[in-house]
Amino acid sequence: MKNITLAAIIAAATTTSAAAMDLGATGLSLNTEAVGEYNIDTENMLMTVEPTLGYTLATIDLSVGALIPVYDDDIVIGDNLPTLDFGVSKDVMDGWKVYGEVSYDLEAEDRGDIVIGTSFNF
Repeated sequence: MKNITLAAIIAAATTTSAAAMDLGATGLSLNTEAVGEYNIDTENMLMTVEPTLGYTLATIDLSVGALIPVYDDDIVIGDNLPTLDFGVSKDVMDGWKVYGEVSYDLEAEDRGDIVIGTSFNF
């Protein structure tokens, strides 16, 4: 019975779903990713939900998201305030973009590192 329960938990926890929705012609979009995973080595199950609100202004993409822990070997939703992730990116050319990111931990009331960078996709 324990093996069947473990297999069911692993199957449920390893699913990932993502949804994206443009909110009319306003430039706003709402994306949500739900992740469930089971670490076999540490025997730890983790489930998170990450809603992200995006806004496109001309060629600049702005985003704010929050990673919300739901389950970490026990139900943890609502135990801690989430960390907000802010980002801005701009496509320079096809496959090349520049970006900036920063986070703010609402629980610790502390800003994370400010990161700027560039990425190439080819």
